[in-house]
Amino acid sequence: MRIMAVSDLHGNLERLDPSGADVVVIAGDISPLSKRGPWHINDQKKWINKKFKAWTASYPDVRFVVVPGNHDYFAIAQTLFPDVENDWSYEFSPNVNFLIDSGVEIDGVTFYGSPWVPIISHTWAFEAEHEELKNRFSKIPDGLDVLVTHAPPLIPDCDVDCSLQTDSQHFGSHELADAIFQKQPRFVFCGHIHSGQHGGVDFGSSKIYNVARVDEKYEIAYEPTWIEI
Repeated sequence: MRIMAVSDLHGNLERLDPSGADVVVIAGDISPLSKRGPWHINDQKKWINKKFKAWTASYPDVRFVVVPGNHDYFAIAQTLFPDVENDWSYEFSPNVNFLIDSGVEIDGVTFYGSPWVPIISHTWAFEAEHEELKNRFSKIPDGLDVLVTHAPPLIPDCDVDCSLQTDSQHFGSHELADAIFQKQPRFVFCGHIHSGQHGGVDFGSSKIYNVARVDEKYEIAYEPTWIEI
């Protein structure tokens, strides 16, 4: 199986060509977002239902494994705005598996996705405190081939979660690092911290990749990661 992995698209599908991939992994922050109000999030939902759906459908022989990120409010809009009279439903093309603390098996390869990130400002989607992060990541199965998370793990002497925007401050999740160390999935794809170390990091028997596509200015800076499994 040939996998193309990417994260942090932020609505930018330019030059993103999955031709030749069996599976495309997208590790969160899929959609564009200008502001966090309900009508801006409604526009985000429309982008998912139209542009993203059409793009994935144009590659019918490719399977997509997609996890939302902290910018992807469309996935929790119903919870955020229960009193707003709006159809918050979203849909994907049939070749997309959208994972929120869930998994899928494709041609014998197991995938599991989780969108949760440590608290940034209590205003983003899928933020969680220590105990909830610990609980969410405890559900990651043993014997997994591919783990897809939006958050990067916090690993000593590793810059996969290191942001250049804040003087190289680390923003990874130690709860996720603990879960990866315990579960040892073969591959981990994450994003969230755009300038985090790309290229792959060994952690026990796991290989961890920050696959964010844009830099801190939200401009395309990195190519997708390709692996064979």
